[in-house]
Amino acid sequence: MAGLRAAKMQLRSLVKQKLSQLPEDSINQQSVVATQALLSLPEYQRANRVGIYLSMPKNELSTRDIVTHAIAHDKQVFVPYLYKINSQDRSKPVSVMDMVSLHSKSDFEGLDRDAWGIPSVAEDSIVGRERVLDIPDTEDGGHERESHNKNGSTKTEEGILDMIIMPGVAFDKGLARLGHGKGFYDVFLERYHFAKVAPMPFLVGLALEAQLLPEDQSIPTDASDWQLDALVIGNGMTIRRRKSMG
Repeated sequence: MAGLRAAKMQLRSLVKQKLSQLPEDSINQQSVVATQALLSLPEYQRANRVGIYLSMPKNELSTRDIVTHAIAHDKQVFVPYLYKINSQDRSKPVSVMDMVSLHSKSDFEGLDRDAWGIPSVAEDSIVGRERVLDIPDTEDGGHERESHNKNGSTKTEEGILDMIIMPGVAFDKGLARLGHGKGFYDVFLERYHFAKVAPMPFLVGLALEAQLLPEDQSIPTDASDWQLDALVIGNGMTIRRRKSMG
């Protein structure tokens, strides 16, 4: 496990160094191309409820135009929301991710930016938003729910997502994804898989060309890492794991 963490950290550092040297014009151009490729995916066009990451101001593809397009086309958009839960060590709350609804384009444009410059949903606005996950806010509560699910159906179809558009530091052609190291998306997907009766959302990553590893390289992964269904790259290419159904 220590070796896997070290390998991920090393790869993450190398890719971030490459990204720091990318001209802003190149990122902007690739964002336009990748956005058009994403919008052309049949899974996106059919989706009614889409989870979308909100992009940092630099070093990754922008999702701004995807968010505004989805809202304009009457899709329900959900964005990340980070909050703390009690861990088994009650003195050390841990941060986890949920996805919460946006109300409108003006709601999106009015979001404040966090310390990393990412537009973020304010805590005091959460009560008025739909949340994708409705799981007790302690690990013990989650385990109790798991036991209950095995003995009687308590899963819910509320909060189903058709697609999630995911960020990452690096990707490979086998559709493995390397995140920033906090595990927010992998833990969210595991909790979603546990809580929902519907199929998993279609998982699509967005990558700058510099974030896609060469053919002979792959991202080190373990069982906790979720694989993508498709990867859209800043040159307009899309890599798919499985064909579109329907």
